[in-house]
Amino acid sequence: MITFKKLDFAPDLQIIRDIADDIWPKTFRDILSPEQITYMMQMMYAPEVMEKELAQGYCFEVAYIKDSPAGYMVYSAYEQPGCAKLHKLYLLEKFHSRGYGSQMLIHVAAQCRKMEFSRLILNVNKYNERAIKAYKRNGFTIVESVKIDIGNGFFMDDFVMEKNL
Repeated sequence: MITFKKLDFAPDLQIIRDIADDIWPKTFRDILSPEQITYMMQMMYAPEVMEKELAQGYCFEVAYIKDSPAGYMVYSAYEQPGCAKLHKLYLLEKFHSRGYGSQMLIHVAAQCRKMEFSRLILNVNKYNERAIKAYKRNGFTIVESVKIDIGNGFFMDDFVMEKNL
């Protein structure tokens, strides 16, 4: 059984950093250089970055399977009216292919509907085929291809995907 816990306090964010430390190197080892993985981990998971996002109203949630942390989701309002953005959704590898990722997406969509959003968008690395398939299975469609300069000579080469809620 999967359950979700919203994190409301900065010290609690460490659990997401711990999960990311496990997931990110495995997920992106065949897609990104070790240097880019290290750079992006600091860019997105440094305590001060996450604390700032929490203060700006980002929702941080941890997914638990049998009372153990198994993954996380981060989402917020987006710049377009009626639109929310799923910034992060990751699940530990040992829980893949069991429907938990879909349950996490369903949960995020339900939370966004409660906040009266009508659309949910996300970015996904163009070479993360497993994630792209999962998002398509859950009703997302590719709407744009983007290449985003993130500094230090690194880029995020992504698809933007969206789903009506």
